[in-house]
Amino acid sequence: MPGSNSRPATGPARAGRRRSGARDGTAVGAEGRWAWLAALGSAPIRLTPDNVVAAMSVRWLGGLIVRGRFSDVRGVIHLPADDDDTLAVTAEIRADSVRTGISLRDRHLRGPLFLDAAHHPTITFRGGGDVMRLPTQIAVPGSLTIRGITRTEELRCAMNDSDGRRELIADVTLNRRVYDVGVPRGLRRLDPLFVVIGDEVRISIRVTL
Repeated sequence: MPGSNSRPATGPARAGRRRSGARDGTAVGAEGRWAWLAALGSAPIRLTPDNVVAAMSVRWLGGLIVRGRFSDVRGVIHLPADDDDTLAVTAEIRADSVRTGISLRDRHLRGPLFLDAAHHPTITFRGGGDVMRLPTQIAVPGSLTIRGITRTEELRCAMNDSDGRRELIADVTLNRRVYDVGVPRGLRRLDPLFVVIGDEVRISIRVTL
């Protein structure tokens, strides 16, 4: 998210995964390790509401899918300049920019029991550093903050070229409960509004390059 150049801390889990990646060949190699990003150039990629679409989806009533989007996403992707450099991503989403097409649902999502946009106006992600190259994607770990709760998550990113347009696509699946989103207390736990909502939320971000 904008406003910080800090990198996520590399704890034992991150170090262990890096060692594992080195053994099985999935870690980014040291020689020409960023060559596959050369097509994007070296200038920072600015993220704005004009070039970013952040969509979300969650199961409802077991089988139906509720979809929505965040219309206000800002940030920057710093591309590595050489082999000793690293990829860094910061992004900030306005929580009150969520839209699902139903105004009552949107008010619930912005309200205190879900995103609590009045007290936690932004959802932020800061990632990079320990990036891993996978067969069809790259994995970008980082710190995600929702409702003031920060956890390590991993974006799975890929590039898509179609119809003469290049896009960077990032996906992550979250457990909303660990961020205290839509987790009622007391008798409200029996409210069907909360019972029918799935725990896993998929976020898909598309950046037009």
